[in-house]
Amino acid sequence: MRKRVLSVMAGVVAGFITVSIGDAITQQLYPANGLNYQDKEALKNFISKLPTICFFIMLSFWCLSSFIGGFVAGKVNKESWMRSSVLTGLILLAASVGNMVMIPYHPIWMMVSCIILYIPLAYLGGKLTNK
Repeated sequence: MRKRVLSVMAGVVAGFITVSIGDAITQQLYPANGLNYQDKEALKNFISKLPTICFFIMLSFWCLSSFIGGFVAGKVNKESWMRSSVLTGLILLAASVGNMVMIPYHPIWMMVSCIILYIPLAYLGGKLTNK
């Protein structure tokens, strides 16, 4: 049980680091330049002007975070890799959905893709490390 908890924690941390790297890259490519994130209208306006490639980059890092999270969880807990990897994916998915609720201006295709891909990618990451 303890090993499973530690493996999931390690996977979630790895996933969060991956998303943070992706966020830093998109911030460099598409800077917000003094945007007040509390101003919902300004935030909506800024996001609506972002090019589609920005959302593809963000989605790629979100998916990569789930894959890496599942990989790390599966590596730490080889005996119960599937359970640890999938649970890691579920937690990362919940965080992503929370992000989409807090910032509801993401494109629909991005939100749907995220919801569909998170769990299978976490599973795949865990499976890959335990081949």
